[in-house]
Amino acid sequence: MPDATEFTIELSAGPFRLLRWDGEGVPALLLHGLTGLAEVWTPAAEALAGGRRLMAMDQRGHGDSPAPADGYEIERFVDDLAEAVKALCFERPHLVGHSMGARVAMVAAARRPELFRSVAVVDIGPEAWEENWRETVAGIERMPESFTREEALTFFTRNRPTPPERLALYLVRLREGADGRFSWRGSPEAWKTTVVSHRSRDFWADWEALSLPALLIRGGSSNELRPEVATEMRTRNPGVAYLELPGIGHNVPLLAPEQLAEALAAFWSSVESPGS
Repeated sequence: MPDATEFTIELSAGPFRLLRWDGEGVPALLLHGLTGLAEVWTPAAEALAGGRRLMAMDQRGHGDSPAPADGYEIERFVDDLAEAVKALCFERPHLVGHSMGARVAMVAAARRPELFRSVAVVDIGPEAWEENWRETVAGIERMPESFTREEALTFFTRNRPTPPERLALYLVRLREGADGRFSWRGSPEAWKTTVVSHRSRDFWADWEALSLPALLIRGGSSNELRPEVATEMRTRNPGVAYLELPGIGHNVPLLAPEQLAEALAAFWSSVESPGS
């Protein structure tokens, strides 16, 4: 897989930043989770063999894409995605999302199925969950607004040992200012608004409406997609394929990129060559 190329596309909300991995065949569009950015997908993209075309987008309020004062309802994220597909001249790409991005992907695939060939939903459920958004908002409010490099390293490794290659993917979430201190790429206020908006309502109707080829992937140790919710999802839309990755937590793209890449490649192959 070649190195990623960074570029922007102009959408209604402003210029959105993307990473592109060049290749052939049906392209895939990748959506990160809350507080993330396009680089979250780098390990999985590099693990995907065969040179498939991949695009990962900084979503609104994240990375170097626009952070408007309001407009963080899921419908706005879906509008951005639909505009991006048109701007990229994609004809029905595969769609993949993780966490917040998986919820956006789920809703987009349910409401705009003509735009996509398939959807993979990675470790998120469609339920409303007040406790979750309250804890998430509190966690964002505890995050420092700026860091020295040493403080940033301490922050990202505070709860667990972090290998150097993964640490680089955390540090890329920061930008260095003229004073040498680092601040967040993206808007913590937008992140808080987003999680409250998305987690204060449920999207079961969208989940049940999914008719595209779809794959649900759960980290077996995830505390975000709870086992009982995953079971209900399978009951309420049995046409969706299901894969659980034992021992893997919520952050599947960083914790298990090779397994995720293998699952996506097999799923896309089955969609493109049904019955083979």
